[in-house]
Amino acid sequence: MSTPRRVVLAASLVALVACSGEGPGPNALRIPLINDPILNPVLAPDIGSVLINKVLFSALVRPDEHLRPTPDLAESWTTSDDGLAWTFALRPGVRWHDGEPFTARDVKFTFDQALDVKSGSRLRSDFAAVDGVDIVDSLTVRFRLKAPFAPFLSLLGYNAGILPEHRLRGRKLTDATDFNRSAAIGTGPFRIVSASSGSAIVLERYPGYHGAVPALDQVIFRIVPDVNAQVAQLLAGELDLVPIEPANLGSVERAPGVVVARNPIVQHVYVGFNQLRPAFKPALVRQALDLAIDRQAIIDGVVKGAADLPRGTIPMVLSGYFDGSLPAPAFAPDSARALLARAGWRPDAEGRLHDAKGAPFALTILVDKGNPTREQAALAVQQDLRRIGIDVSIETLEFATLVRDRVLPGDYDAVLIWWTTPPDPDQYSFYATGQDNNHVRYSNARVDSLLGAGRATLDTVARRGIYAAFQREEMTDPPVLVLFYPRELLAVSARIAGLPALGLRDALRHTERLSVKR
Repeated sequence: MSTPRRVVLAASLVALVACSGEGPGPNALRIPLINDPILNPVLAPDIGSVLINKVLFSALVRPDEHLRPTPDLAESWTTSDDGLAWTFALRPGVRWHDGEPFTARDVKFTFDQALDVKSGSRLRSDFAAVDGVDIVDSLTVRFRLKAPFAPFLSLLGYNAGILPEHRLRGRKLTDATDFNRSAAIGTGPFRIVSASSGSAIVLERYPGYHGAVPALDQVIFRIVPDVNAQVAQLLAGELDLVPIEPANLGSVERAPGVVVARNPIVQHVYVGFNQLRPAFKPALVRQALDLAIDRQAIIDGVVKGAADLPRGTIPMVLSGYFDGSLPAPAFAPDSARALLARAGWRPDAEGRLHDAKGAPFALTILVDKGNPTREQAALAVQQDLRRIGIDVSIETLEFATLVRDRVLPGDYDAVLIWWTTPPDPDQYSFYATGQDNNHVRYSNARVDSLLGAGRATLDTVARRGIYAAFQREEMTDPPVLVLFYPRELLAVSARIAGLPALGLRDALRHTERLSVKR
């Protein structure tokens, strides 16, 4: 069913007003993105894409305020006794934004694409345990698993929005640029009105939404690459929800009409060293780099205390799995030098490290342009590594360019970046050998075994033991240099009500609950 032309024209006029500087209507929510997003949850490579896709595309389940999976497109589900079959009863009466009915065919199509190595999927590692999806009837699907898969429900509610089979059938997802950039349709509470590259994507309330009637008229995602510019627009009343950096905390907290939420998030900020580079392959070298960094100074000086010292890659918000008995990371430059000497790096008369052939230990750290916290953290890392004799330079790039052109193809030495992981300790897709999100090319057979076992173990007590062993292994063979576990600082206009006590990416799965105070 197509939308009448007069409705499209009217909606376009609303969008033009919203993007022209005259401002949105009073019942609009305005959120910044740092780059033009990919409007496709199977392909989404970055946080900007993930955020808007949470609003456009519903999933089978979604997290509640305790990060527990709850029904969304699926009304209910059952599992077989052996944990190898999951059957989902789909919600009847759901319609896509173009009016076509949502069915089990859409679920099967989405996961067929997610598992297809040729599709460009960013979800393949998350669902590697899925052997296939069967259509039982138009409103029932069954997932067949290769092995029991403990994080399955959590992952279904994480980034796995459902795609419309009728719009993408017979097309390669990466070639569907019209859909991916401006004409996506989902089953979420808001649908696209207009998309202007480098400017804004305007969404309007979808009257056919299957859940509660959205309280807002519009959600507007504005492209604002610079974090300081985002804060300036927030203070000027031009944005409503802005993740802020610690450096902005003082001015934002003093601003009238703005409140700051501090919500725990499942995230670790880290420096990833490309282990295809020979210098970073030895575990001794990565241990040394780990000892060379003064994390507490970064937390106190750069992050203004809004973070916690790490114990590996599983953040402490996952309290059931985080092993707080492990020692906090030491700052020990002399020990770092000793380990580097064991790995074959020797200082010259000026203290600069060289290998046996006289080549200097030199690296470039990539960091996204416009984020003061990460830029300052990169400077702190640079200074600490220079103190032990490593020649370090910093290269700043727009975030989308950094990810697309350098990190994903492996064209880099080191990158200061972050992972926001699912609300589960499973990190197989991030740190198991050869997985899609393992951009540092880390490879450790014991870690592969532990992370695989963690996925397949349904008993909670046994899983805790597995992930404790994984965290201990990270102490001797660190996959990345974790700097800190941040707390999300979310500046919210006081006119906005109904925001769940979740990180922004999970809160946006409940956008229909948000409203403007009258």
